[in-house]
Amino acid sequence: MKTADGMGKPVLRFREDGGFRILMISDFHGKPDYNPKLTWAIETLVEYAKPDFVMLGGDQLCGITPEILRSYLADVTEPMTRRGIPWAHVFGNHDAEEPMSKEEQEPVYESFPLCLSSAGPEEISGVGNYCLPVYGKEVGAPLYHLYALDSHSEIRDYVKKFGLPADTAFILPRHFGDGHVQASPMFDQVMWYYRHSRVAEEEYGHKIPALMFLHVPLIEFCLMYRNPEAVGFEGRKREGVCSSEMNCGLFFACLERGDVRGIFAGHEHLCDFQGQYCGITLAYDGCVGYDMSAHDDMRGGRIIDLTEDGGMRTRQVRLWDLVGEKCMRRPDFFEGGDKYYIRDLNT
Repeated sequence: MKTADGMGKPVLRFREDGGFRILMISDFHGKPDYNPKLTWAIETLVEYAKPDFVMLGGDQLCGITPEILRSYLADVTEPMTRRGIPWAHVFGNHDAEEPMSKEEQEPVYESFPLCLSSAGPEEISGVGNYCLPVYGKEVGAPLYHLYALDSHSEIRDYVKKFGLPADTAFILPRHFGDGHVQASPMFDQVMWYYRHSRVAEEEYGHKIPALMFLHVPLIEFCLMYRNPEAVGFEGRKREGVCSSEMNCGLFFACLERGDVRGIFAGHEHLCDFQGQYCGITLAYDGCVGYDMSAHDDMRGGRIIDLTEDGGMRTRQVRLWDLVGEKCMRRPDFFEGGDKYYIRDLNT
């Protein structure tokens, strides 16, 4: 599946049977005394999915110190380390909270031999904008590209980026999305993807099929639950889509380039739905953590299966469906108590 590149890191390759499987898990919301069921949950999902690559979808841990972050990452990635599975990450909105910045956290991630993340170009916004090629069995052009983008934190990021007044009204009474304060990739990140995609097409003589991973969903995710029949809606929605009210143009850029097959997000702990808009799949991966708001019957991850001819299929896998009540947490362990203990399994 993989061979070492010039930096000693694994190279992603399709299996001998022509498939490549990704497991996306996000929203660990770890802390130094994190619930030990987190590592058990990751182990259970990895053992079930048997992925070729794992994407950590953001809000892993607000970095306390480099030593604590390194120890924590060693724990949560141990299921991949033991099996020799490469992994990478995107940052979430809570990962950017003090005391460690994303710039300070990134080298800790990259120090792990199986971590394929990179800080990305210094001249564009954010930390962790990169593209991973997935090759076939033979040397040649990548058969797939996996784009990762930093989706930043909240609207205050726009205030700082554009030099706007602190009281700028980004969310108006009649808003486009669900009226939340989250941010999105900046336009220079959109242009970075667009240029990278075009250069790859020029280099290889054809477009490379691609997936895109980020933490905060794009505003187009709102179209999924508002038009369930038209988009082939599947999954559960138990909270609003916490996208930015500002449309950064990323979806339009993907549509114009015609290479992206799916855009995958974390962030919402109580949404794991998927749908398709203009030929692009938009999907959540739910959450896997035990130390924040989450319903026991929704905790899990998303499997994405790729084929060498550019095909892509995806489905959500929930721990409840794998192990039943064993995945539940003690209501006295988390400050949310009974409110997040469990929900009606028929909804």
